Amino acid sequence: MNRPTANAPSSARSYQQLLTRLLRHGNYSQLRKTIDKTLAADIAPVLPLLLEEDRKRVLSLLIEAGKAARALLELDDTDLDEILESVDDAALAAICSSSAPDDAADLLDVLDEERRANVLTLLGATQGAKLESLLEGEEETAGSLMNTEFLALDSELSIAQAIEAVRQYPRKDSFFYVYCVDAEMHLVGVSSLRSMILAEPSSSLESIMTQGVVRCQIDSPPEEVAQIVSKYDLLSLPVVDVQNRLVGIVTVDDVLDVIQEQAEADLLHLAGVNASERVSTSAGDSFKLRFPWLAINLATAFFASWVVHFFQGTIARWAALAVFMPIVAGMGGNAGTQTLTVFVRGLALGEVDWRSGFGPIWKEMAVGFGNGLANGLLTMLIVGLWTGDWALAVVLLIAMIFNLVIAGIAGGLVPLVLERFGFDPAIASSIFVTTFTDVGGFFSFLGLATIAMRYFAHP
Repeated sequence: MNRPTANAPSSARSYQQLLTRLLRHGNYSQLRKTIDKTLAADIAPVLPLLLEEDRKRVLSLLIEAGKAARALLELDDTDLDEILESVDDAALAAICSSSAPDDAADLLDVLDEERRANVLTLLGATQGAKLESLLEGEEETAGSLMNTEFLALDSELSIAQAIEAVRQYPRKDSFFYVYCVDAEMHLVGVSSLRSMILAEPSSSLESIMTQGVVRCQIDSPPEEVAQIVSKYDLLSLPVVDVQNRLVGIVTVDDVLDVIQEQAEADLLHLAGVNASERVSTSAGDSFKLRFPWLAINLATAFFASWVVHFFQGTIARWAALAVFMPIVAGMGGNAGTQTLTVFVRGLALGEVDWRSGFGPIWKEMAVGFGNGLANGLLTMLIVGLWTGDWALAVVLLIAMIFNLVIAGIAGGLVPLVLERFGFDPAIASSIFVTTFTDVGGFFSFLGLATIAMRYFAHP
């Protein structure tokens, strides 16, 4: 069964029509050439649009091209589940066999345990064990990202022997560097293909290799892997175990996926939305995912309301306070979110952590003071000219300074504390920061107004 194409991108519909036309005319040689020239990411949107029989034929060609798993992994969860249901276990085994191990492992990870076991059995003992080891690797580590197919050569080989080994390597599109190892697979160096081509054929690989190889441990978190790749501008990063044995590589495309997924998750977490939620998520599931955070937010809102209730006598005597209260709290909330965003990003990139001390916090306090003073003076001028109540205007100025300093402290300290205790700083930071700025804003504004009432007349 094919899916309606009305909402599909025009490029996907055009490509689907091209593939369908080639299939109908039996022009399989041209179909194969077309698929070979098309990137997996561009083929993926077309797969849900094809008739089931057409899709099977296209998948068989993708298997030949080694693009099947990558194309399927580009699909959203709904489309992927639907296509996997229509594909038998033998076809899945063929897809995994033709794909890079990390892509095959990611695809197998989507399946239920029973079906995964069936596919692993069909793959045979050697390949099944290799993929099973990747699946058993700890989640959210370099081991879960790495590809176990890499080019590693004995460092004692001559350049001529190394170049011949490169020529014989079957997956020439899957490596960027030649890693040099000893007899026990310990990583001892790395060489570029350029260096090998320019070197004397009789010289040894050891003589041209770079010994200080940038590497990561198999249990390194994905964020650390991304930072290393970004810092050293690498196309692939070797992964070693505790004995410094080369066990895999993480390629730049997998790192980009990590960065994108982390950015999406942080953006959703800052809004109190679960990273698993999509536009297609059912209303019931969305309700269950969002309610806990909204309930926590409701509890903190009552805390802020209690502060306002504490000063209700002041508000009753000086009614204009109720009009301008939201300004102080709102400005604090916006300033806190700005600081929070900078710190969450800094934590993700390794620019700041708990060991950095309070230097970044002091900086944010200074920024908060400056912004509070500048915005407070502007607010004081507007309110003073508007209402003629300069006592209220001065109270707004001082409260604005207080609350934006509080925003700087909370926006930096909250994510650091959460990260220190092992929580994702993006998940709940915004709720706590907003609580600090709401409570701080109301308390400083109404507290200062209560003091001012003793010394200044008001309307």
